Amino acid sequence: GRTLNMEMKFRKLWPLVGALCATAFSSAFANSNYSSNGSMDSSSSSQAAQNTYQRGTFREITPIAGPRVAHGADVFMTANFIWWKAAQDGLDYSVSGVSLGSDTSVTGTGSVSDPGFSWDPGFKVGLGLNMSHDGWDLFAQYTWLHSNHNNTSKGGQGLLNFVSAFNNSPSGENVSRSASWDFHFNVIDLELGRNFYLSQFLMTRLFTGLKFTWQDQDFKATERAGEGGSFNFGGNPAEGPFVTRQNLDTWGMGIRSGLQNAFHFSTEWSIYANLAFSGMWTSIDSKRKDDLSGITPNPAGYNADKFTSIDTKKSCYRIRYVGELELGLRWETWFYDDNYHFAIDAGYEQQVWINNGAFIRFGSDDQGDLSLNGLNLKFRFDF
Repeated sequence: GRTLNMEMKFRKLWPLVGALCATAFSSAFANSNYSSNGSMDSSSSSQAAQNTYQRGTFREITPIAGPRVAHGADVFMTANFIWWKAAQDGLDYSVSGVSLGSDTSVTGTGSVSDPGFSWDPGFKVGLGLNMSHDGWDLFAQYTWLHSNHNNTSKGGQGLLNFVSAFNNSPSGENVSRSASWDFHFNVIDLELGRNFYLSQFLMTRLFTGLKFTWQDQDFKATERAGEGGSFNFGGNPAEGPFVTRQNLDTWGMGIRSGLQNAFHFSTEWSIYANLAFSGMWTSIDSKRKDDLSGITPNPAGYNADKFTSIDTKKSCYRIRYVGELELGLRWETWFYDDNYHFAIDAGYEQQVWINNGAFIRFGSDDQGDLSLNGLNLKFRFDF
């Protein structure tokens, strides 16, 4: 009986012994597994710590795209040849195919004449510096363009709100009108930018800065009576000519921002697309003077060789907006162990200066836009 009781007690202890053995085995396996994988766990923990954001730490999200040279001064120079057509809206001086205050029907299609805007050469020059701080760069560029054009038309009518102060046109055969436009365009752009990769073959440069401009426009329109004709001055004839002269001087400064994209299909070749927008605080000084010459003395005894019908000016300050677009092809190369970089851009550029033509008009408050467009051939050298 006593032996049976001892067996019953040992049977009760078996579950407890089994539990203790299982616990010891599990602990030994866990220690072995940690010893074999300890380095991996430590690496994972370190990576998790790195991915945790900490203020003030540096993380390169968009890699610097340059272009930069090895062992250089991080300076680059640019020179552009431009072949642009500048055109100022609102300078139409003669129209045909219009019956003004007459019961005579128009018999053919006429045309509207402007000073004859055409193409002119100009240039841009620039200087830049690549900085060490996060791949930023500084760039300054000067643009120069001069346009001088004239045109002559026969017959038709003068645009009354701009040319004729007498609300009529001269009589005679082969009435003629002519106009000339002289334009001086100067711009300085200052940029702070950064060029970076958006993908392996797509680069974008964001920039902001300041834009400065000073411009001068001189417009002259002349109206001459035809053979055997004259102007009507208060019921008396005047040989003419009638001349209106306008001078518009503007200067301004403002904020300019934009982006420049480069789509690379090889190391050397890419298609680039540029966009910029500016808001310009602008000073405007406009003058106008109209004269009629060759006046015959009237019955009241008025006797003068020239009658001035308008002599006035306007000065004001306005905000003007400027849009710039360019699309072109770029070739670039590095040489002499990457110590130098050279690039050539050939593109088509457009600029629109909104409400730039603040000439003095009567009967219309329309201020036309100034548009410039044409070839932009750019050379860049980094050293």
